[in-house]
Amino acid sequence: MNSSWRVVVFLGLVILCYSRRAKACNGGYEMIIHSIENCAGEGQIVTIDPKSTVTLMEDCKVKSKATARTVGFKTAMMDVTITKNGLPVLKETVDICANLEEASGNKDAAEIITMFGVPDHCPVAASEIRTDESQTYSLEKYKQHLLVAQGRSIIDVLVKHDKGESCFKIDMEVTSPNLIG
Repeated sequence: MNSSWRVVVFLGLVILCYSRRAKACNGGYEMIIHSIENCAGEGQIVTIDPKSTVTLMEDCKVKSKATARTVGFKTAMMDVTITKNGLPVLKETVDICANLEEASGNKDAAEIITMFGVPDHCPVAASEIRTDESQTYSLEKYKQHLLVAQGRSIIDVLVKHDKGESCFKIDMEVTSPNLIG
């Protein structure tokens, strides 16, 4: 998966993570969000409303009702660290602005950008983005990855903008279906 696609998927997952518990399409996997924190304080550049929701439906489609706000920015360098079951599995720095422009030319990425209302270029103007539950995105082609995603993950994100910082800390878990009785 190239870097630009990872950024779009990651941004989509940040919004998706606002569901507290959801049954997945692949035989009953569950995604449980233990906690989510906007951690850059009062001056955070991008925030996501903690009342946002996402529904993972049995037909492998996702629908969301979410709100994200930004005061606007020209640059966005993201440092993301994912720790799974206590072990670091990913540490990466990504230029979000450069990758958004690349992703807009990718059909799958463009679909996610459109669904979540994510701007496809920088600078990003001050705005409020709302998703609508009438829009859905199919996760069918990713359901085989649920076994790999199984376990508890801590996702730490720090985004340095020209105007300040955005920070998210997500504690989530993917549990497997009960295969016995």
